[in-house]
Amino acid sequence: MQVRELLVAAAFGAVGMSTQALAQDTALEPPAGPVVELSDAAPDYPARLGLQTSLRAGVWSHDRDLNRVATTSVFALRTRVAPRVGALDTFAEGFVHTDSVGGADGDLVEAWVRLTLGNLEIKAGRQIVVWGRADRLNPTDNISSRDYTLLVANDDEQRRGNAMVQTRLGLGAFTLDAYWLPEFRPSRFPLDRNRPGVVLATREHVDSESQFALKLDHSGGRLDWSLSWFRGVDRTRDFVATGFNPPGALVEVQESFPRLEVLGADFAGVAGPFGYRAEVAYTNVRGPDNIYRKNSSVWAVAGIDTTLASGWNFNLQYSFRRILDYSDPRGLPNPIQRAVAIQSAAVSNQLDRTQNGATFRVARKWLQDTLDFELSSIAYFETGDAAIRPKLTYALTDGVRISAGGDIFFGPSRSYFGRVRNLTAGYLQLTVGY
Repeated sequence: MQVRELLVAAAFGAVGMSTQALAQDTALEPPAGPVVELSDAAPDYPARLGLQTSLRAGVWSHDRDLNRVATTSVFALRTRVAPRVGALDTFAEGFVHTDSVGGADGDLVEAWVRLTLGNLEIKAGRQIVVWGRADRLNPTDNISSRDYTLLVANDDEQRRGNAMVQTRLGLGAFTLDAYWLPEFRPSRFPLDRNRPGVVLATREHVDSESQFALKLDHSGGRLDWSLSWFRGVDRTRDFVATGFNPPGALVEVQESFPRLEVLGADFAGVAGPFGYRAEVAYTNVRGPDNIYRKNSSVWAVAGIDTTLASGWNFNLQYSFRRILDYSDPRGLPNPIQRAVAIQSAAVSNQLDRTQNGATFRVARKWLQDTLDFELSSIAYFETGDAAIRPKLTYALTDGVRISAGGDIFFGPSRSYFGRVRNLTAGYLQLTVGY
């Protein structure tokens, strides 16, 4: 690779922390608990509001934002409320955090109100919606976004809600959901903004943010399954060379968010001691084509899991992705365009026409379920890159937990996980509360 290509390639650090790879496959609903009416005369206002708080203090051996910061300590406060008034129930959760390198952030993750009228539910506000029955690798999960730079021990806490109106109709074992999303909040990714020769422009403005989705779900019986459709904006992004070269720079690049239409299906069931599940999605990337934009694709995941008598749980999945209308970015003649296009394809996991991979997870509990161990991994065969994530959590009491773990990435620099090798880190986090 020429020097100019190296400079451009290094500017994009990446998707980070195993994007779809380590996402949970269940929706993040408020925790179950006693319903307390606001009209109740009890003076316990925190209980009446369903108020819960959680304090977290942790230390990471490296941050998650590609700014070459070594040991980073974090302190965070998360709060949720869930009051109910008659047929209306509400939920809100937000956080604030600060770290040792001067960073401070906060977000209203969710804030919604739900009206229940028999079999009909109408839910409006900022919500987290998680689709897919595959284990942590979900091709149909396109509605909610994530913050991959957030230093948290629980990956679910990286999720970001989007404003939407959801209408749900229950029909026995079937559920029909319809969504309208007027808000677009993209995922946040690690970025290196200080690479010589490269200027990172402000991310592309999304002109039309209205998005729509439908899902038909069947639960109960021998097989659970669903069919889904999403038409909206990609929560991940492409890198695009803007064509403007600022003085002293080789290229200016911008994060671009194409519009998508996704048709998906999933199912899960049990056969003897084994659970099985599969998920598939066809993604049609809309709009004008260019050398940087991701291409349409078919992505399928299938796997099995089992729990032995000794308590060990094993989960194994196979992932297959086929890129349609594939064009190899490594064949572009212009070195600047080639470097940008290669990194954009790596971010989208589209460096090769066909991608084969596998995930493996093993978990075990000890000491009356107070000590929880998990080791998860994902590897892609064509590029030889992988991510490994060990985690050990011990519950000191019902409301106090300590977690130790790590993020280990390796592979060629031109690969999905190899690009973020320097984000490999270990962490220790103390959680007091939920």
